[in-house]
Amino acid sequence: MITATTSTDTASERESVSSEPAAQPAPHIGLEQYYSEAGPDYAAWSDEFNMHFGYFRAGMNPLNREVMLEQMNAEVLAELRLDSIAEPQLLDMGCGLGATLRSFARRLPRAKLLGITRVPWQVERAHALNQAAQCGDRVRVIDGDYEDTILPRANYDGVYALESSCHAHGADKAQLLAEAHRALRPGGRLVIADGFLAHNHSMSPLQRRIYRKLCECWVIDELGQLVPFTARLEALGFKDITVENIQLRVAPSVMHVPWVTLKFLVQDVLFGERKMTSARWNNVLAPIILPLVSAPFGPMAYYMVTATKA
Repeated sequence: MITATTSTDTASERESVSSEPAAQPAPHIGLEQYYSEAGPDYAAWSDEFNMHFGYFRAGMNPLNREVMLEQMNAEVLAELRLDSIAEPQLLDMGCGLGATLRSFARRLPRAKLLGITRVPWQVERAHALNQAAQCGDRVRVIDGDYEDTILPRANYDGVYALESSCHAHGADKAQLLAEAHRALRPGGRLVIADGFLAHNHSMSPLQRRIYRKLCECWVIDELGQLVPFTARLEALGFKDITVENIQLRVAPSVMHVPWVTLKFLVQDVLFGERKMTSARWNNVLAPIILPLVSAPFGPMAYYMVTATKA
């Protein structure tokens, strides 16, 4: 059974979704090149190198971006449901510079934490950040493909992908989900937080062009689609599948994009020493055009999908 909810302070409703095929643009820049060149620029977004959007709860200061980014880490951790496990082993599939892993390390002093990324620069930089945070003995980041790993079977209590599942292949992200299922122990939890194509209407020609440009900028073949994505979870044998629309929770952090972009253009483009490459310009453009294809104007919305391995 799949449970669908909308995360707001007052309402819960089932979202109607569509499995309409998405365009599959061919990225002009490889993933490794993109994150090697644009990766350092994420410092303008987060001092801790949280390479994702934030999660807003009532009572929080919407002007404090770092707190919302950290809250997203906390929400993912809560959904992993590790309270009864003394020494959990967790896998971050597409960990970036390991900010979420370090967040978990602060909260789970006995956890063993592993992140996987295809970008060698991220592995090297994450190692330095882990050592500086004094968690290098419990947090490891390795170079590898999260769709085809050499990690042991049924070894992890929790597996998650925070804004990284979009880089997997296919509308159903079949290879990623199969690898997550293989890595999880029975009863282990999977958490995916990312943008999905979910509305029950087609894109306009203009929106489809913007969507293709967005995918090109962020080196994405195609975004996941909720219907085939959840169908794949069921086919793999996952149970307790929950789909939660958290678009409104994420929106306050998205509102920071114009200010961060302006600040970046002044500090790093006008007065910065690093050359502005195509990858760096794409990283500037993508979050600016994102609202044009996101709810309520477009078919893309931010969801948290959770499931348990039977």
